Amino acid sequence: MPRLVWTLVLVGSLALALSPEAAQLLAQAQAAEKRAEAAYKRAYPDLPLWKQTIRLAERAAQADPKAPEVWKFLAEVYTKTGWWIRAAEAWERYLALGGATTPDELAAVYRNLGYLAYERRDLEAALAWYQKALKAKPDDALAAAWLGRIHLERGEPKKALPYWELAAKLDPSPKNRYFLEQTRKMAAYGPQAVSAFYKGYAAYERGDKETALIFFKRAADLAPEWVEPRRWLGRIYLEVGLPAEAARYWEEVVRLEGRTPQNLYFLKLAREAARVGLEAAQAFYAGVAAYEKGDLAVAEARFAAAVTANPNYARAWKWLGRVRYEEGKFAPAAVAYRRALELRPDDAQARYFYRLAERAAGQGQ
Repeated sequence: MPRLVWTLVLVGSLALALSPEAAQLLAQAQAAEKRAEAAYKRAYPDLPLWKQTIRLAERAAQADPKAPEVWKFLAEVYTKTGWWIRAAEAWERYLALGGATTPDELAAVYRNLGYLAYERRDLEAALAWYQKALKAKPDDALAAAWLGRIHLERGEPKKALPYWELAAKLDPSPKNRYFLEQTRKMAAYGPQAVSAFYKGYAAYERGDKETALIFFKRAADLAPEWVEPRRWLGRIYLEVGLPAEAARYWEEVVRLEGRTPQNLYFLKLAREAARVGLEAAQAFYAGVAAYEKGDLAVAEARFAAAVTANPNYARAWKWLGRVRYEEGKFAPAAVAYRRALELRPDDAQARYFYRLAERAAGQGQ
């Protein structure tokens, strides 16, 4: 028999299997769903038309509890409206009745339930839901990453490792590769330090830098030779405007990890920011980087931003004079060098180039 005929026979058998009452209620629910989608931009179960859709679909399921098409519709509506626990129950009922669904649908429901459990700090339940998500969809990189994340937060790097390996294999994003690398190292630092570190990371990720600092400090204290919590402390102290504290931790990073270009940059930035302010220091080093690339226009703009942020920043005024001089802007260069000399009268180099700029500006007139 041709495939089309088999399909029509199958659809007809399903329709016949559905009781008249359930069929009528399902049709009403489907019509209500269309009205809800037309009326609202978002789907919530407490909105009147979505509430009506759910109520009609639930009545259809009561009228014919063994009809898979009713449970599929109900599962889809629960999923659309974010009623995750009901969605999980409906999808599971649909599958038990012989229905077929895509792994994405079921895994997404389980992941959302895992996240809700995580948010209320029920990590056992969160692990169970994310495990179900990964079972439903074995290539779910997001579920694997969450399982790795929660095990780290519980101070269980050995349990976390296979999940980060899977997450990085399925989705080799910088974040997944970072935590795979760190997890491989974490087994040496002990469960308390690992737990504190990941709690610090989780707090930072949700924007709570004060809590992040507390947990990263705890991790650093528990693991004196672990560079990573110190790197995060240096980074966050810069972000919250405490560069002197940041410099202390970047010094430790350099001690533990060595004088890499990145480590030295952040150490210099923190020390400079402690003297002149973070905004001025960031603009200054951006100007130096642009100058080294040969982009004098950008360098001039960044040094100008530095002296705007801190008008008493002698070093930035001197660099601003240098860039302007090389651009042939002699009068503005003389102005910048003059300000640098007002702030540091003993700077012989600034005085020398100030005279050159003044002379060149006079000859240009």
